[in-house]
Amino acid sequence: MEVIRKLENMVAGWFEKAPHMSAKSREWLVQNVWWLVLVWTILGALAIFWVFLGVTLLGAVFAGVGGAVGAAVGGLVVLVTTAAMLSSIIAVVLSAMAVSPLKMRQKKGWSLIFIVILLGVLSDVLMFLFDMNFFSLIWSLLFTAMVTYFLFEIRGYFNAARDRKKVPAKQKQAE
Repeated sequence: MEVIRKLENMVAGWFEKAPHMSAKSREWLVQNVWWLVLVWTILGALAIFWVFLGVTLLGAVFAGVGGAVGAAVGGLVVLVTTAAMLSSIIAVVLSAMAVSPLKMRQKKGWSLIFIVILLGVLSDVLMFLFDMNFFSLIWSLLFTAMVTYFLFEIRGYFNAARDRKKVPAKQKQAE
């Protein structure tokens, strides 16, 4: 976890000089981030299902129609897609785990989303090594930078003290 904290502080430094959202916009985002993550998680789970179904069908078609070369190409497609899907499955699980803590404004929820973003960057770079699609890598990293900006705009609203289970409910409300 220490490595994550160091990365978090490093990334926070990158966004220090960026223009900041208004307090009202940040408060709206803090109040609604949990359901935005929930919707993103549901859509991600559905995408994983449909990609798995499509890749399985595509692999069968390549193997059936293309003979040995088709089977090799289909196998490579299945291998690369499986690696991407494993990353996506981990991201969906972590996002689902973050919903409740985000709703309660716990630092744990914020940290889980940060880990999902780090996993996404790693996945984007690995996929680039497989397909060498520079344009896709640039767009993925730009989208990640935008999401990370919004995440760091609300970072201060998530309190690590709320993560402690022994804090009385009245004290949590006072914070």
